[in-house]
Amino acid sequence: MNTISPIKPELLLELAKICKSVYGSPINHKRYCIYGKRITHQRIIHGSFRRGFCRIFWNDAYLIIAFRGTREYVDWEISNLKVYTDKLKNCGEKSKSIRVHHGFQNALYFTDRTTKLESIEAIFLALEKNKLVDNSRKIIITGHSLGGAIATLFTVKFRSRYTDLIEKCLDGIVLFGCPSVGFNGFKKFYGELNAKTVRIINGSDIVPFTPPLFYKHVGESVWLHNGKALNGSIWFLRLLTSFRSPLQKFVLDHFMSSYISTIRKL
Repeated sequence: MNTISPIKPELLLELAKICKSVYGSPINHKRYCIYGKRITHQRIIHGSFRRGFCRIFWNDAYLIIAFRGTREYVDWEISNLKVYTDKLKNCGEKSKSIRVHHGFQNALYFTDRTTKLESIEAIFLALEKNKLVDNSRKIIITGHSLGGAIATLFTVKFRSRYTDLIEKCLDGIVLFGCPSVGFNGFKKFYGELNAKTVRIINGSDIVPFTPPLFYKHVGESVWLHNGKALNGSIWFLRLLTSFRSPLQKFVLDHFMSSYISTIRKL
């Protein structure tokens, strides 16, 4: 699996708009593009207490699986605040000792109101019914905030179920303002997916600093700062810069609209 190529601002902007769109319902998916080509179809998965939390978008060249971030107080109750760890589910024998954030993983296992299946199974069913697992499209998995965490966990479960599809068709995992989801063992288990994963961090966004202690991020970080996209391990520099900024930027820089505004200036 090849390392993801440097992401162009144009693609980042398209994916950022898609991530913002999954917060609302309904939406006209034909307003959105991937690599400049219109999205032609969408399906919504209504997991997480009957609220749409995942949208599947596609055209004849690309499949985009996008997860919604925190939208209501109940997201804190059922996902964000449950920071204790649990065993990684449904990823084969090698995953049994892997520990991940309980709340983030749990979001994939609430009942989908349309199919009455677990949310993750509803996603797989939608992919199969719409013939989206046939190696004919490139795949991008994305999400913002809580949605980025869910996307990260979904990806390893997707890999376990459709190993060949991931190896042949995965174009990248692009996460905006994403918290970490597991300990070092999870990052190692994530394996070759690290080379395909880019975490976009806007200014002083506080969420990528969470959860504290023991949790490890996957993939490569790209920090959007002063009109530039900076790569590499610059966690401490980000922290110092954030503490020198007004406190409200910790929150304001996390909004998806702020990510879009920053990307447009690159």
